[in-house]
Amino acid sequence: METDPVKMDALSKGAFAPIYPLIASQITEKIGVKKGICIDVGAGPASLSIAMAKISHLKIYALDVKEEMCKIAEKNITQAELSERITTVKGDVHNMPFPNNSTDLVISRGSVPFWKDLKTAFCEIYRVLKPGGAAYIGGGFGNHQLKEKLKKELNNEKTKSGENNFKIPKINIDKLEKAVNKAGINNYILINDDSGLWVLIRKSIN
Repeated sequence: METDPVKMDALSKGAFAPIYPLIASQITEKIGVKKGICIDVGAGPASLSIAMAKISHLKIYALDVKEEMCKIAEKNITQAELSERITTVKGDVHNMPFPNNSTDLVISRGSVPFWKDLKTAFCEIYRVLKPGGAAYIGGGFGNHQLKEKLKKELNNEKTKSGENNFKIPKINIDKLEKAVNKAGINNYILINDDSGLWVLIRKSIN
């Protein structure tokens, strides 16, 4: 998958543009969290953060490890007139700059394959969640139709450029579940359907 910030931004505004509003609505429907604090891990150009902000009252922190990506995200957030709702944060999922029990919702789409230590990442996600908070982590395109359309468009781009810059990394379901279990997280469900592969985590109140 292309990780160059400029090219990722172009993809998110082009071929990938339709998936973010759909995934945002699916997160909202499944989780039910529409206000409070949200962290978008591996937010990239903040496409999902922006889509979430438009359908909720969440205060969102768009977390990304790359400084250049954070700058691109800031421009996109400003253009969307959401600067008061979304703040970019340069940081790593393995050591997030947020207090314990501080966040109502953690989301991430497409960044899991780039995490170096899944167990540590999920420990961090669980750490920052408030009791009763939830996380929606994984990857996908929202539905089968969009997935097939995007695959065709990306293959066309590959043919034009002659380069395989658009390979989409897959999340291994067994590795994902093993990492969640190793992190000591018990209250979760795996979603593996046309929307993609996701793990939905809820932090117990007790």
